[in-house]
Amino acid sequence: MKNLIICDTHCDTASEALDNGYELYNNPLMLDFKRMNKYMSYTQFFAAFTAPEYYDIAYERCSSIIKFIINQTNKYSNYVKLCKNYQDIKDAINEQKLSAFISVEGGEGVKSLEDVEKLYDMGARMITLTWNNDNHLGGGALGDGRGLTEFGKQVVKKMNKLGIIVDVSHSSEKTFYDILNITEKPIAASHSNSYRICQHPRNLKDEQIKEIVKNDGVIGINFYTKFLKNDGLGNIDDIIKHIEYFLSLGCENSICIGSDFDGIDTLPKGIEDVCDTYNIFKAMSSIGYNDSIIQKIAYKNIYRLISICL
Repeated sequence: MKNLIICDTHCDTASEALDNGYELYNNPLMLDFKRMNKYMSYTQFFAAFTAPEYYDIAYERCSSIIKFIINQTNKYSNYVKLCKNYQDIKDAINEQKLSAFISVEGGEGVKSLEDVEKLYDMGARMITLTWNNDNHLGGGALGDGRGLTEFGKQVVKKMNKLGIIVDVSHSSEKTFYDILNITEKPIAASHSNSYRICQHPRNLKDEQIKEIVKNDGVIGINFYTKFLKNDGLGNIDDIIKHIEYFLSLGCENSICIGSDFDGIDTLPKGIEDVCDTYNIFKAMSSIGYNDSIIQKIAYKNIYRLISICL
């Protein structure tokens, strides 16, 4: 693993660690700094996820997770650098440190454009506008099919202006297209798979995938077995099936990794934690994929997006 660079666009480890009293350096969850450090370089977007039970205090909950991420990266600054742009990643690599970004999953806490500014000032560099539910920004993947609200459109424009990646994972189809119609920057689907292969409403349909390619955006392959295969089971071969299908739609410069570690309750056979992400690329190499393709999926595609948006 020491010769592999990886960037993962989504995990829920921070909220799980905070709620269970764990550290981000070493814990019994699916990911921690100690295991990330087994790779040549590892960049992780740590999501501040606001679960429905916190919607009444959504901003406070989101802030508490962000503060926890900041605290942990400060405490373990010998190992990890909290990043806010592409230059920070390059600096971390030069310092032989891990890279950590802060993202926000679910816009329930964003009640004003000033809240977007406050999240940016705290270090958030990606925001998923909705979770599965509809909210005041737009429609979620399991909602009634509505699109962006007028306020949601203002939030997208504010994110573009500040330098926050707009994440369309968990969005309804209408919200997805509404975002594409107004964004001035490439977008991310930080942890989404192909609907053609696995018919889950959280997955992306072919036309959505093609639009992300046109937008120069990225799609993070999600490891959740329920998003990989219709029977809810799966193994590494099923991850590769999604990758190969994305490639068939012209996604060579758009695929990345969006594991969803610690936000999911089942993983495909062959992956138990962050150390096993390596097995995906090992399997790809064994069936003839060259280093160029592997490096694009492992980190280069998302690094490109970061360099453009942040």
